[in-house]
Amino acid sequence: MSQLPTLAALPVTPITTETATLSPTPLPATWTPTDTPTTTPTSTPTVTHTPTITLTPTASLTATPMGDARVSGEKGVNLRTGPSTRFTPAIALLETDLELILTARTANSQWFEVQTFDGRTGWVYSDLIELRIDPDNLAVRNIATPTSPAPAIVDIPPIDDAPPVAGSISQRAIQIYRQGIQRGNNPAAFSKVGDSITANQPFLAAFASGKYDLASYGYLQSTIEYYQASFGRTSLAASNAFNAAAVLSSIWADPNACQPNESPLECEFRIHRPSIAIIMLGSVDMQLYSDTEFEAYMTDIVQQTMSAGVIPVLTTFPNREDFHWHESVVFNDILRRIASNEQMPLIELRDPALALPDNGVGPDKFHLSQKDSDQMILNLDEHQWGLTLRDLLTLQMLDTIRRSVG
Repeated sequence: MSQLPTLAALPVTPITTETATLSPTPLPATWTPTDTPTTTPTSTPTVTHTPTITLTPTASLTATPMGDARVSGEKGVNLRTGPSTRFTPAIALLETDLELILTARTANSQWFEVQTFDGRTGWVYSDLIELRIDPDNLAVRNIATPTSPAPAIVDIPPIDDAPPVAGSISQRAIQIYRQGIQRGNNPAAFSKVGDSITANQPFLAAFASGKYDLASYGYLQSTIEYYQASFGRTSLAASNAFNAAAVLSSIWADPNACQPNESPLECEFRIHRPSIAIIMLGSVDMQLYSDTEFEAYMTDIVQQTMSAGVIPVLTTFPNREDFHWHESVVFNDILRRIASNEQMPLIELRDPALALPDNGVGPDKFHLSQKDSDQMILNLDEHQWGLTLRDLLTLQMLDTIRRSVG
């Protein structure tokens, strides 16, 4: 995970240090004894000088100024050039508890224009800051929102009235795919986009290692062979640190592989040149963001993916009743709505996972349940483990796309 940028230090007023010196009291070089009854002579004492002492004053502390608001998001908040997630990439990620000066707002007060005490300016989302002033006293600024991500390498076809045919994908998805191939995308490559469920678990790893038994799903073998190079590949758009916002932010891109101001999503597409993106996000986001912001982030991801000539395949995520159940229902409905509105493929993992033990979720209530062995046996494991079910449904979707695009 890339490190966050270091904030510039606040200026500190220099302190002038004065050194106080204690002068030694002069003593006589010798000492002459007075007459006494004793006849024992007294020796001459040795003169001892008093050492010099340097006093160091205590530096005064500079108080942290208090602004009109503070960053309250657990993971901070993105600072953007305009009041929308379409203003991508973000300028910076402002850390939690950073003080802000508010300078303007949108008409609905969903976004605020801010300035930090070290001079940075931009827009932040209202749900991730805590206000100390009445926002109605701020001026309203209207800024046109970009209609599509840039740069776009394909012309996204319009949405048709006809729904996708069962067992295939929409003509709109096929058109996007074909434009991407014309511009150099690899028809036999797909990319993984996601959080730790994708990055940290052995997602599709059995198909890369050959440790699987397809049983009655033998018809999928040709699809495994076709996409062989992508199953075990480490994606630059999947990480245990990612959520939907991070995928779009250059702050989280790998500096060793990605270009300046390039998001993890853009970086992955430039380097791997996939024709398909398997996208699964939401399990982290439902703990951090509102449903409105999550929908905006996911819509941006889908739009940027289509603009790259890549078919976005969204995946619903399983959840347990004792862990953010209500939020998971809402966020999964958002994924279904985006896929339907854009006529893009959807892997429905959540509903069939409800029939698995613990809804296909592991003991941490977050990651998918998985077997101890790395050997996959279908017609058996997909009825027990959430990860195996995801592997099978994803492979079936890849097979459907491969057959649909010809």
